[in-house]
Amino acid sequence: MTVYKKTQKGMNELLARSPSIDVRIFNVLVLVDGVRESAEVNALAVQADLPVDALEILFHGGFIEKKYKGSSALPPAEAAVPAPPKPPPAPKPPKAAPAPDKYQGFNNLYSYLVAQTKALLGLRGFMYQLRIERATTAPELKALIGELGEAIARKHGVEVARAFAHEGERLANQALAERMPGTSA
Repeated sequence: MTVYKKTQKGMNELLARSPSIDVRIFNVLVLVDGVRESAEVNALAVQADLPVDALEILFHGGFIEKKYKGSSALPPAEAAVPAPPKPPPAPKPPKAAPAPDKYQGFNNLYSYLVAQTKALLGLRGFMYQLRIERATTAPELKALIGELGEAIARKHGVEVARAFAHEGERLANQALAERMPGTSA
């Protein structure tokens, strides 16, 4: 089964103030996350009464591209061809530890919110998913934690929402701290 991921054009479309594509097609673009298989995206589209051919439209429009399982760039047939052996590399002097990714905290918070929204709210969390996708800063993501917590509390109870909010706030504070000069994450 095929897995699609957003291209740079697709990401730009998500961040645009007014999308250039039909809102129903745009909503399917939000569902494409590089993890869900096309059958799952199509099933969610049918449940939300969105166009079933939206993946084809997005693919041909350059908003998404195929991502093959087990390989990040090669189709399955090409991935099976073994590469010619390479000579052993020359020894290199030891490197200093790599600099920490300055967006790691943001990425951790983003991934957590996406995963928890999908797991705890399912299709009901679709609008929150849109808002998470459009957030470009850690404070924007942190502002969503309270609203998501309320929705989770309505569906799963206060204890689940409290655990979600606690971990979300921890990740948000970590993301905010790494962006401030003079603090360590």
